Amino acid sequence: MIRLDFTEDTALAENRGKCLEYLRKNRVDVGLTSAASARSRVLLGIHTRGSPIMHIPPRPVVDPALHQEGLQQEMSEFLLDSCEAAFDGDMSGTVAGMENCGQRGADGIREYIDGGIPPPNSPVTLGGGWIYNRVAKKGVHVGGKSGSTPMKDTEALYNDFDWEITGR
Repeated sequence: MIRLDFTEDTALAENRGKCLEYLRKNRVDVGLTSAASARSRVLLGIHTRGSPIMHIPPRPVVDPALHQEGLQQEMSEFLLDSCEAAFDGDMSGTVAGMENCGQRGADGIREYIDGGIPPPNSPVTLGGGWIYNRVAKKGVHVGGKSGSTPMKDTEALYNDFDWEITGR
């Protein structure tokens, strides 16, 4: 008869349990977080779906950016680091892996915007001019935009893309 006894440091087992529980109860949210302005939330909704009334074509950004093959791979590697740290009982490493994943996701969204989102801005958006406001039923003069990259006029929406760790 063979008898095998496994022994493990009790502190390590407790730390591992705490880390795994943290992973089970938390997640990384990337995009517009709870700290984002209401204006940014509205703008993202308009850009994602488009607005025929405002002559804005759909320009989804969050889903296409986060579904890029290279970015998904990088983010999953950070989550793997977090899981490995949790198995080692390292809470700071567990949290750091999740934070790095979130930061890489937010940076990936900004990189996607910097690369240019089709379609390009219209000549009226860039240079200004007169457009017909269907709601007011009259012509309205709009000023031109300061830059040619869609979604980067004031950069308020651009800068509101972030990440946070939230409980489930």
